[in-house]
Amino acid sequence: MGITQSLLMLLLFTSVNAAVGPAAVAHRAPSASLSDAQETLLNDAMRIMKPEMEAAQENSDLSLGVVQETAHKVLPPPLWKIFFEELPELMSKSNYKPEAQAEFESLPNFNWLEKLTLYYLPNTTNVSPECRRDVNAISAAIAKEDSWAQKMVDSWGKFSDGLLAGNTMQMGLLDECLLISVDSQDPDAHFRGQYCAVSIGMKPKSRQALEEGYDEEEEEEEEGVEVMIPELHIANMKGVLKMALPYNIMATCIPSTCTKEEYRTSLVDQLNNSGLTLSTLECQTKDLPTLRYNAADIIMIITLVVLGILVLVGTVADVWIQNSENREAAQGPLRYFIVFSFYTNLSKIFRINVKENEEVISCLHGIRALSMCWVVFAHSFLLSITASANKSLVTQMVAEHPYFYQIILNGYPSVDTFFVMSGLLVSYNVMKEYQRTSRFNAPLYYIHRFIRLAPPIMLLCGFFAVFPPLFVQGSVSPIMTTKGNMVDNCIKYWWRDSFFLSNVFIGQKDGQTCLPVCWYTAVDFQLYIITPLMLLPIVCFRRPRAIVFVSWLLISVIVPMSIIAGYQLPPTNVMDTTLQALGDSMKYVYTKPWCRASPYLAGIGLGYFLRVVDKEKVQLKWWQAVLGWIAALATMSAVVFGLKDYNTLTMKPHEYVPAISILYGGLHRLAWGVAVAWMIYACHMGYGGPINSLLGHPIWQPLSRLTYPIFLIALNVQTIYYSYYSRLPIYFTPFYKLMETAGILLISSFGGVLLSLLAESPVLGLEKLLLRKPTTSTTTTTTIIKFT
Repeated sequence: MGITQSLLMLLLFTSVNAAVGPAAVAHRAPSASLSDAQETLLNDAMRIMKPEMEAAQENSDLSLGVVQETAHKVLPPPLWKIFFEELPELMSKSNYKPEAQAEFESLPNFNWLEKLTLYYLPNTTNVSPECRRDVNAISAAIAKEDSWAQKMVDSWGKFSDGLLAGNTMQMGLLDECLLISVDSQDPDAHFRGQYCAVSIGMKPKSRQALEEGYDEEEEEEEEGVEVMIPELHIANMKGVLKMALPYNIMATCIPSTCTKEEYRTSLVDQLNNSGLTLSTLECQTKDLPTLRYNAADIIMIITLVVLGILVLVGTVADVWIQNSENREAAQGPLRYFIVFSFYTNLSKIFRINVKENEEVISCLHGIRALSMCWVVFAHSFLLSITASANKSLVTQMVAEHPYFYQIILNGYPSVDTFFVMSGLLVSYNVMKEYQRTSRFNAPLYYIHRFIRLAPPIMLLCGFFAVFPPLFVQGSVSPIMTTKGNMVDNCIKYWWRDSFFLSNVFIGQKDGQTCLPVCWYTAVDFQLYIITPLMLLPIVCFRRPRAIVFVSWLLISVIVPMSIIAGYQLPPTNVMDTTLQALGDSMKYVYTKPWCRASPYLAGIGLGYFLRVVDKEKVQLKWWQAVLGWIAALATMSAVVFGLKDYNTLTMKPHEYVPAISILYGGLHRLAWGVAVAWMIYACHMGYGGPINSLLGHPIWQPLSRLTYPIFLIALNVQTIYYSYYSRLPIYFTPFYKLMETAGILLISSFGGVLLSLLAESPVLGLEKLLLRKPTTSTTTTTTIIKFT
């Protein structure tokens, strides 16, 4: 029997029988007769499938073996045995004649419905009387063809299209289930719909049996096991399964009178006999959770109320002062409230300055905005693969368009671009202040950075610790509050993000954080702390400055090389590697400041050069500028596309060449940083041409100002969308990802504006009022380092 024909037959029977009585059979309720249309459909299906079944019987040793092999590797685990072992065998042996209802019910192949339904409803053996009453009422209602019972069965997750493409997300219909209420419709049933999402795992022995023998050449000899398209070998079936099967959902709708634990006990009993385990079970009703009014809730509510009052008072005072032109009031106590003004701060965010200023590196606006879009775009691709309905076809997409997908799968240099800009701006501003005062204000240097970065993180951690459960309702949304997920992490570990320590805990058993992107802010802050140690010797000691700077660069290259060689790690985060190697790479290299210093140092060097060099004395000829651009673009292309063979998504670990891993791992971030530094230098010094016209266009300025809050918000919004709020499988295509990215950016931008108005702009305004007052040599109260 062909795989396609088998699936078609089973899907036809599933669609018919799910509507006419699996629960009735399972719970021994009277059966309803088939409608004429259903009986006609059933007869037609059997007439079409009969030759296939006869052929399967004649070639059972070969055909059924292939079907079984494929079924065990592709279908959602609970139903492998039912659909591809028991049911085909019974149907092929029976003489199916559905002319009469009595004969239909007496056939042995009808027993599979009883087994199937026990996955959708609790077993009534050990449940409360209310649960038993309502489960039995469902059976009776299906027999009577009551609409509410049909809707309940209709909301169950069933086999849909694309099983062999990796569609293991049978989510049913959440809203249809939650809207069911039978209190006023059936005197024998009193419950509301309760949606339950089930995820099935494999016991260690079963998982080991699946993963053993992972040999591509051996698999190619097994007929029907590998997935093929013309002139392209996609992946063997076991590779597909390793990506698809761990991410499965089988949803159902049960009475609200049955508890989650009752359903869990029933499911575990069913799964134990099949070598399977229950990975996840989350149930929910229509009512969303309410505020718990614990310490976190109260603190967050008070904080938002206070900030709201300050914004309101500041806005009213600001508008009154501007309309009355009362300059004295603007310099009085009201100035401490005006920094919260919605009116002024919003205009600052969206102000577009078209005047040219030599002190402003205008191309940074475009680079910052586009890099942010790159980060969000890559996250959209990577986060949605496991939740998509065509997981196994993603490999085909990567194989057909390898260079496009390297921009996504190897999009990590986008973060290095931010390190370059961070080092550049720190160096540029420190040198600017030194040239003006010949001093370095150490306390203000560190205080400014902390209050620039920390308040938005703190406010955002509080928001995600309290409010998402109040408005997010999806297939597995209750999991948000469980251990190791968003709400729980924000309550427990907000301090790791707020005080720039989150990267220290990555790789540990309890290494979670509230805002996963804050590993970057932690690394950036830690590099910021030691920047004076890297920059001040260059400023103070003019002669050996080149030696000092080159020494720092060598250290930033040698350290990651040594770590990669010592732990035998891949060159960077790649897809074709083991989870252990990927975790070690994140733990020891990707999130550590001593391994991410190269692009930061490139930015420091550029900032220093732009401040001390005489622009008139450094004039490049046209061919020198062209060569510089060619070298920079070639370097960036090599960094992004150089690991194409390591990012194929075949789920087969790549055999790494140690020399390549060491050289690429140690040098690619420095190479990228130097290339980006050249781009900034060329644009700022007048050698950018159309590239500078694009990157330096004033239209980028508002989005550039919102980059930091968008960066903090976007990944959590994507997690909510793809993981917690998801109600249906997502089909994976580049166009859909582009549309989703645009939506995520829009939502994150709105959130970024609010975050900036509440926590970013006011704090910076207060800093200017309180910490940046004019000082003289006789009244200075802060520690001043004077350069000699």
